[in-house]
Amino acid sequence: MRRFRHPFTLVELLCVVIVIALLAAMSVKITQIAYQRADNTRTKTLMEIFRNANEQYKLKNGYYLPTNGSGYEGVFGSVELNADFFGDAYETCAQTSSGNKFCDAWGREFRYRCPGKYNTGSYDLYSIGKDGETLICDPENKASFTKLKQKGLGDDIANFKDPSIK
Repeated sequence: MRRFRHPFTLVELLCVVIVIALLAAMSVKITQIAYQRADNTRTKTLMEIFRNANEQYKLKNGYYLPTNGSGYEGVFGSVELNADFFGDAYETCAQTSSGNKFCDAWGREFRYRCPGKYNTGSYDLYSIGKDGETLICDPENKASFTKLKQKGLGDDIANFKDPSIK
C-alpha cells in the first residue's frame, strides 16, 4: 500500500521564510559594519602614512610641515599632495585623493594644523568621517559640538582627543 506524504503546512512555510529573512537582514548589517571598519582602517592607514612622511620631513628640515596661511585659527587647513613630502607613499595617496588634496576613505580632505591645538608639540590631523560633520569643538563653531552624544569624536578620526569632551 502506498503512503500519502503530507505537504508542508502554511505555518511551516512562514517559519522558513521568516528565518531566511532574518538571516538576510543580519548579513546585510554585518556587511555594512565590515565596510565601515574597512573605511576606518583605510583612513587610519593613510594617517599613518602622513605621520611617517611628516616625521621624515621633520628629520630633514627640523620642523613639521607648517600649515599654509591661517590654518591654525578656526578651521583646519587641508593637506596638498606632494611627491617630495610623501615620498614612496605618494602613489598610494594619489590614488585615494580628489584633485591634489590628501583625502580619507570617503573622499573628504584631511584637516591639518601645525603647530597643533591639541598636540602642541607637533600637529593635529583628523578626518571628519563618513557623516561629513566635524564634532571637534572650534571657538567659532561650538554649535556643532552639541551634536555629540558620546565620548570621543563621534565618527571623526583624529590623532588627538578633544579635551573639552568629558
